[in-house]
Amino acid sequence: MQLDITGEEYRILLVDDHKLIMEGIRSLLAPYAHLRVMGMAQCGGDAVALAASLNPELLVLDLHMPDMNGIDVGYAVREVLPRVRILIYTADEEQRFLPELIELGIAGHVRKSEAPSALLRGIEEVRQGRPYLTFPDPRGRMAKLIQQSLIQDDSFHDLSTLSPREKEIFRLLADGKSIRTIAESLFISRKTVETHKYNLFTKLRVESVGDLIKLAIRYGLVKV
Repeated sequence: MQLDITGEEYRILLVDDHKLIMEGIRSLLAPYAHLRVMGMAQCGGDAVALAASLNPELLVLDLHMPDMNGIDVGYAVREVLPRVRILIYTADEEQRFLPELIELGIAGHVRKSEAPSALLRGIEEVRQGRPYLTFPDPRGRMAKLIQQSLIQDDSFHDLSTLSPREKEIFRLLADGKSIRTIAESLFISRKTVETHKYNLFTKLRVESVGDLIKLAIRYGLVKV
């Protein structure tokens, strides 16, 4: 099964002690240009180092590795990237780790016994801010807990804290306008625009204009 899915680039880091499995995931995602595998790690230490250097948006994470278990890896990566989303991909058929995984704040959980399409759909659901589980959850209790975590992640970027001028400059930056063009169009100095840009980065907790563009698209402030 293949999904007709497109969108902005979504950066993914794969973490599994079996390289063959990660190569299989890379091949599964290859037809979808927006699902970009940034790197692969076979142990927890490498996962943390790669997360710090590659800045992925999603961690596809196994539970069992030689140096650290998946839960510890998840927390360690979160120390570096607090808002990275985590999708567990595991051969473990039991649900004994679920309370700890919910506390960690996972966005999804896929068993390796499922068809590859389940992982593909799981990644896409998580990318769009929805929880995804492949184990029985008849009352939807676990899904609700995961959804609450995802909502908290989204509220991390609170546009209500922006002033009218900051929102205006946010839209112009996201629309690809340069500092000089914005200054001239708003009849303000470049330094003032730079100050507003810095305030935007601080309030929205982003690190680049590219991050601003992604937020603008998510909230419908610009068209693609």
